[in-house]
Amino acid sequence: MDEIDLQILRMLKENARIKYVEISRALGLTEGAVRRRIKRLKESGIIKRFTVETSIEIEGIVLIETETDKTEDVVKKVRGICDKVFEVSGEYDIAALIQAYTIDELNKRIDEIRRLSGVLATKTLIKLKN
Repeated sequence: MDEIDLQILRMLKENARIKYVEISRALGLTEGAVRRRIKRLKESGIIKRFTVETSIEIEGIVLIETETDKTEDVVKKVRGICDKVFEVSGEYDIAALIQAYTIDELNKRIDEIRRLSGVLATKTLIKLKN
């Protein structure tokens, strides 16, 4: 990966729907060169997916305390509920990111986590709108 790949990634991160021809003009490349670079970035796993970010999204981080011998099982189950899952140390064992369109949707997913076998306690942090 070189500086041109990084510039392409920045442009795609800013606008995942940007046309290859726009990228090629901005970087002084042919459209074919841009297409090949993006294909290579996808095949290598650097680009995992193209997404849509909305302005109505609510984000929450759920801190999860688990039974010591069940943490691994809980992590596997939480991955099916949440957008990103992190193992942490300290009072809580797992941190899970949830992105939802409504507070009700967020709460339903948190309740789903609380019902998992091995979950002892949760604490939720909700991102305030800018």
